[in-house]
Amino acid sequence: MRKSLSTLVLTIFALVFVGVLGIGGASVFLVQRMMNETYAIAEVSRDVDFVNMVQNKITKLILVLHESVDHNDVQYAEGAVKLVNEINGDIDGYRKREAESEYPEGSKEIQLLKALRAELTAMRDSSQEIQNLPGIKRPDSDTQFYWEEVIEQHAYRMQALVADINQLHFDIISRKVEQSRHAMSVVFVLYVLFSLAGLLLVYLGYRLHARHIVQPVLQLAGAAQRIANEDLSVRVATSSKTEVGELYRSFNTMVERLQSNKAEIMSFWHDLELKVQARTAELEAAHAKMVGLEKMAMLGQIATSVNHEIRTPLNALYMNVQLIRKDLAGCETNGIPNCRVAQQHTLGRIAQVEQEVLRISGMLEEFVHYARLAPPEMKDTEVAAVLRYVAELLGEKAAQSGVALALELTEPSPHILADEKKLIQTLMNLGMNAIHAMPAGGTLTLTAEARDGEVEIGVADTGSGIAPEDLGKIFQPFFTTKATGLGFGLAIVQRIVEAHGGRIACQSEVGKGTRFTLRLPRVAAADEEAAS
Repeated sequence: MRKSLSTLVLTIFALVFVGVLGIGGASVFLVQRMMNETYAIAEVSRDVDFVNMVQNKITKLILVLHESVDHNDVQYAEGAVKLVNEINGDIDGYRKREAESEYPEGSKEIQLLKALRAELTAMRDSSQEIQNLPGIKRPDSDTQFYWEEVIEQHAYRMQALVADINQLHFDIISRKVEQSRHAMSVVFVLYVLFSLAGLLLVYLGYRLHARHIVQPVLQLAGAAQRIANEDLSVRVATSSKTEVGELYRSFNTMVERLQSNKAEIMSFWHDLELKVQARTAELEAAHAKMVGLEKMAMLGQIATSVNHEIRTPLNALYMNVQLIRKDLAGCETNGIPNCRVAQQHTLGRIAQVEQEVLRISGMLEEFVHYARLAPPEMKDTEVAAVLRYVAELLGEKAAQSGVALALELTEPSPHILADEKKLIQTLMNLGMNAIHAMPAGGTLTLTAEARDGEVEIGVADTGSGIAPEDLGKIFQPFFTTKATGLGFGLAIVQRIVEAHGGRIACQSEVGKGTRFTLRLPRVAAADEEAAS
């Protein structure tokens, strides 16, 4: 049977709420009761004040009666009668109010009030008798002593009655105070019990919360962390029938599905890996075949180009050799003078043969240079120094062609790792191309600037420019717009730049000029490293 934590918590809260209501209601009832007792004590205190007032009037009445006996004055007798009537009136009013009293002492108090009123009436009667006695006018008469004794007896009995009445009031006050104290004790006991119960509930709530919520959540978090570390063998065990137990079971089900899905995924990836390997093998085979075809096409193109470039000088060589043979044969048949002329022609032919042979050698050397380009020998190189050296090498050729040479360098000069000879070869190639592009003169500008961890080297001219349709072909082998050459120059330049871990770009506009930009990785100079 499933248990609900929310129902348990709600039940506990309901019990606490009912307990708070019960104890709060009992406390309010007891406080109200103490207030009622306080009001009752106040009323009884007023009754005590009233009785004390009556007692004062009785004392005054006794004094007046004594004066009446001593002086036998009518005024004192009338005052005594007036006081008796006033006291009787007060007692009658007080008796009516006390007749409605709920206290058990009320009936006894009424009896005492009746006895007190009877004593007052007897005293009034005694006062009237005193005035009518003949021997009362002598101060030393026995009659006067007698009636004074009678008055004292009345006074004693009335004082006793007043004391009894006040004692009743004090008993009521004592009882009310005791009842208030008892109610206060009950409130204090309820407060202590409720505080202890609250502490007990807090402790039990903490224990239940820690055992049934915190610990399971921490255990679940640890299991989730293990799953995050790809350990899908973890399971959480519980015997709880609450929502936490349901969460644990759902978590285990989720992990089992993840484990199953992972197995399926691993199987899928294994199959996919096998297929990829098979496909990769096919692609590698196709790529190898394509590379072979490209090599064959390249060899065919090279063979065609070399055949075309070499066939022309070979034909010229063949024709010159035939002409030399003919001139020598004519020399033998025509005699000495004609032989000297033939020799001069033969020397000219031989010079042409030498020129063509050198041309063939240069083309073969250019081809071998491109095909067998050696890797660069890298070392720390100051770019500005290289550019100044290249400018000196290009200076004479530029002056002969009417080209102005300009250097734009930044300080301090940036450094790169480079093969200085190959870098000079690259810049010389670009510089000579720029001079050839300005047959009518112009400006050749060499620049160097450090930017974003790189060094930009620029070779710019103000020549005729490159046609847009040719810009994408200038770095391809065998592409050239010149009458001579195989078209390996810029291809070799690009290979050298890329071997240095850099890149080369070209911007050109027909009629305005061309700029080649080399971007090479920058390194810190030796003095900068020492300073850092």
